Amino acid sequence: MRIDVRRSILGFIMPLSLAACVGHVGDGGTVDDTNPPVPPPIPGAADTGRVTVHRLNHAEYNNTVHDLLGTKLNPALNFPADDTSYGFDNIADTLSLSPVQFELYELTAQTLVNEAMKAAVPSSINRFEAEKIGSPVGVAAGNAWNLYSNGAITVTGKTPEPGDYKIRVRAWQTPDPPDAAHMTLKVGMQSFGFDVTADSTAPMIIEQKVTIPAGVGSVSVSFDNDAVDPVTMADRNLFVDYIEIEGPIGAPKTNPLRDRIMTCDPASGGDTCLREILEGFATRAWRRPLAKADVDGLMKFVTLARAQADTDEVGLRLALRAVLLYPAFLYRVELDADPMSEVTHPLTDYEMASRLSYFLWSSMPDQALFDAASAGKLHEDADLDKQVDRLLADPKSLAMIDNFAGQWLYTRELDQHQADPVLYPTYGADHLLADSMKAEADLFFEELLKSDTLGIDSLLKSDFTYLDDRLATHYGLPAPGSTTPVRVTLKKGSQRGGVLSQGSLLTVTSNPDRTSPVKRGKWILTNLLCSQPPDPPKDIPPLPKMVPKGQTARDLLNAHVSNPVCASCHNVMDPLGFGLENFDAIGAWRTLDNGQPIDASGSLPDKTTFKDGAQMASIIAKDPRFPKCVAKKMSTYALGRGVTTIDAPWLDKLTTDFTAKGSRLHELVKLIVKSEPFRTRRGEIGGGK
Repeated sequence: MRIDVRRSILGFIMPLSLAACVGHVGDGGTVDDTNPPVPPPIPGAADTGRVTVHRLNHAEYNNTVHDLLGTKLNPALNFPADDTSYGFDNIADTLSLSPVQFELYELTAQTLVNEAMKAAVPSSINRFEAEKIGSPVGVAAGNAWNLYSNGAITVTGKTPEPGDYKIRVRAWQTPDPPDAAHMTLKVGMQSFGFDVTADSTAPMIIEQKVTIPAGVGSVSVSFDNDAVDPVTMADRNLFVDYIEIEGPIGAPKTNPLRDRIMTCDPASGGDTCLREILEGFATRAWRRPLAKADVDGLMKFVTLARAQADTDEVGLRLALRAVLLYPAFLYRVELDADPMSEVTHPLTDYEMASRLSYFLWSSMPDQALFDAASAGKLHEDADLDKQVDRLLADPKSLAMIDNFAGQWLYTRELDQHQADPVLYPTYGADHLLADSMKAEADLFFEELLKSDTLGIDSLLKSDFTYLDDRLATHYGLPAPGSTTPVRVTLKKGSQRGGVLSQGSLLTVTSNPDRTSPVKRGKWILTNLLCSQPPDPPKDIPPLPKMVPKGQTARDLLNAHVSNPVCASCHNVMDPLGFGLENFDAIGAWRTLDNGQPIDASGSLPDKTTFKDGAQMASIIAKDPRFPKCVAKKMSTYALGRGVTTIDAPWLDKLTTDFTAKGSRLHELVKLIVKSEPFRTRRGEIGGGK
């Protein structure tokens, strides 16, 4: 290819990047006024806050390319880590774009387009005649090769696609009883042995199915047990007629990823077809309708390819890569008629579609959302309620569990957590117990999210959980007789019930070798009561690594807070963490710590006391700060910005309405989606600089 790909694509993108963040831009950098206009300001509207143009985070990028292209790749795993703020990694202000990350976007766009546009490789049969291949040991014998001694015939070639293949060998022997000729079929590093018992009058066809990767490889047939009887002169030899390779087995006749993009045939449809393909793809990728100028800009890649004597396919692939590097794909672009105006205005329907889908799916809108946006049906409360119900019922709503609950409830941390293998051998390097813990937390939260009866108090005190045999044994509960998690009803007075008794949270808020009342207390304070403790002062000496003999972790911390500088924070956090001390560093129940009886009593910041963790959970479940904190956490995630003091009146009303709806999480989702901060936006004096 003679085209300077990088320069061509960047030449298309860079002049438009800044403009795309404040308006839809087509050819020549002109504002696209054919797209739905930005709705007019709302007179007298409350300040709904500013949301920075939102770069797709890792989860959103992966999910979006899955839904857009049908790929199974997860390219964002190779991107620099997303920063977090307010407890989440989808906060727009922290989602910057570094030169390194843009380089990775370029490479990823090329990889994704090459995969999607690759022509299908249909299954085929290739036969290699043995007498034409030959080997250092053997001799041609008519239409076969006689491996008269221990030798091999080898076929070397390039496998077009990874997958399953059938290898067939037509062979026979001349016998030397009692053993038959033994043949080894070797495919790459895989070996298979066969006895060849047939003679030349009725040769055998030996078939072996193998899974092999794409690339250069070899198939060989070897004769392993040459023999001659000096008395009878019986001479055992192996004759090979041919080696046949069929595959990939079950390969589709077309590439389904390519079919999603190629909605017509450019060979017969010409430029009209090419424009249709680019408009359809970019409309979905950019999550908004395109103007003629947008398509004209993309068609320049086809024109460039033709000018360089390349094919239209080359130009089309370049245009598709440019689409994936355009700001409207990498960012969730929302428009302000005046980016420096702080007057609130409603989002367009297409912007609402993206807010909805990225809130509940961490991905792009589906066709139903695009259709609703096109019909202008994303502004009425009833329509929004229907969309929330539909999106939550879809399997893609698991993203809400992975990304919202995963960060709020810390289940994401389990993958990285290491427990001391000597002290806690059951946790295991294989992470099977951790997998069971995460499954329990995920299924538990999913039921709360979608339930019509369970309120948010069930997050802290419930009469059910999800257990498999492994986790039940770890908890000291009867095994349900299942290797996969099932819903289990807990007996009254059980030590379990609610997130504060689940192994996932208890494990990740512990140190590798012991519990951490500080970490557990801080999590409760921050994530259930939304009371952020101050950062610790500098130069505070760490706690001893070992709890002295005859003391508990509580004794150690009580001594630590004798320092007034430490006491200001620890007197708030530690008493909450003490309530969970009956659970060890991997969430198993215990009554002793370091050989001493555990005291699980404590107090809340308002000095309300409790005798143990169960009582603490019941008190927090009734605390008015708890539902408000839940509403604040979900709103932060939904809006992609921190909930600040300007949101106080709205947050108070949201909490009141949430409580009135039975504190059910799916009702909270609907209330947020129908709220003014979710449905409107504004600019900022100074343009956000």
